[in-house]
Amino acid sequence: MKLVRRLTLYLLLVIGVVVGFDTWVGVREHLRLFEDDARRDERVLGRAFASAVQAEWNELGEQHAIDLVEEANRYEEGVDIRLVYLDLGSGPSAPKVPADEWLDSVGPRGTAQVRTLDEEGPRLVTYVPLSIRSGRRAALEMSETLSHERTYPTTRVRRTLAAAALTLLTCGGVAWSVGVRLVGRPVARLVDKARRIGAGDFSEPLALSGRDEFSLLAGEMNAMAEQLDAAIKRVAAESAERIAALEQLRHADRLTTVGKLAAGLAHELGTPLNVISGRAQMVAAGETADLDEAIACARIIEQQAERMAAIVRQLLDFARRRSPEKVPTDVGRLLRQTAALLEPFAAKRKVHLLCEEPAPQLFAPLDSSQMQQALTNLVVNAIQASTGPACVRVCAFPERVVAAGAAEPVVSRHAVLEVSDEGEGISAERLSAIFDPFFTTKEVGEGTGLGLSVAHGIVKEHGGWIEVESEPGRGSCFRIFVPAEAA
Repeated sequence: MKLVRRLTLYLLLVIGVVVGFDTWVGVREHLRLFEDDARRDERVLGRAFASAVQAEWNELGEQHAIDLVEEANRYEEGVDIRLVYLDLGSGPSAPKVPADEWLDSVGPRGTAQVRTLDEEGPRLVTYVPLSIRSGRRAALEMSETLSHERTYPTTRVRRTLAAAALTLLTCGGVAWSVGVRLVGRPVARLVDKARRIGAGDFSEPLALSGRDEFSLLAGEMNAMAEQLDAAIKRVAAESAERIAALEQLRHADRLTTVGKLAAGLAHELGTPLNVISGRAQMVAAGETADLDEAIACARIIEQQAERMAAIVRQLLDFARRRSPEKVPTDVGRLLRQTAALLEPFAAKRKVHLLCEEPAPQLFAPLDSSQMQQALTNLVVNAIQASTGPACVRVCAFPERVVAAGAAEPVVSRHAVLEVSDEGEGISAERLSAIFDPFFTTKEVGEGTGLGLSVAHGIVKEHGGWIEVESEPGRGSCFRIFVPAEAA
């Protein structure tokens, strides 16, 4: 209701200003009219009575004229009438205003009017010079107080204030009730609708009666809510599809890596198979002389079978699709598993895979399957970039990272997984595009161009990033940075 209160206050302020200005103008106008009426009445009365006084003086004498003036003064209320002599500077018969101050202003109608101030307040004085045969200089003086200039404004202001107070109360009440009905309630409902939209609630369309701007705004907000609801549902569906496609892409990349490892694993399985076959043939041919030797052959067969099962299980674990789940993970163990998985592939290409575990142990909240896939992609790329005999080094270590752009330096602990090779390196022109999907520098059939892109996406989802250092002819170094647990 703040808007209604402000509108009501503005309306009352405007009414107050208008009433005050009207009162000020009215008072000034009435005072001017009062004074004009007084001037006109005194001029008319002065000319008429001056003729009578002048005739009385010329025919019957000065004393009769004085008596006539005194008698008229008794009957005329509000106007003081005197017979004054212009040659007197002071005394009871001298004019209130010295003659030299008004004689020059006698108009064509034979009167002069002066506004003066005495102990009673402002006063209007009118002089009508008389033509006396005796030659004496005399005039008829009429004076009227203008004290109403003090009393009238006060009375008028009091009446105006009373009327204004009544007007303001009436108009304020009407404006408040109308404002609440036409502005306050619609605005409150619009605000509530906007808050519900901000909270994601697009139900219950807002219906406002009438055809004013608020109704139009309510209709637009309803349309906006419908569009936002449809857009959010569309984005949710697209996000779900994107996540599913990304997961399929990662799984396809994982299977591609499995295919690359198959040849090396086949060679790795060949040795235990030969041992199993040889021991089985010895048992079948009866070459075991006693029961203890047969039991020893059976144990060797069991050990080699478990070795093959472990190799196959490790490969299946890597290839199997699992939902992402971040848990505290031993980074050193992750390096070991990845190196063991890729050792046959590296050996086939005459590359020595060197794994250096962190000391002390380093833990980070990771999805081990996804992070192993990202690390495997980097190691496979390093092996393929190496021309044997060569060495690919895999290591991990903690590092403190200072956040850039913050008002105050924020230091956080990260785990760094580093993969370096001694291959041909990557030119500066190609470094900016190596994480783009389907970008590859390998021979046809060597890669799909998805490995680094998938690794980049996995690391980013873990809140980290990948840094690359490479120089043509001197190899490359990839570093994965992910948040680590406090030491």
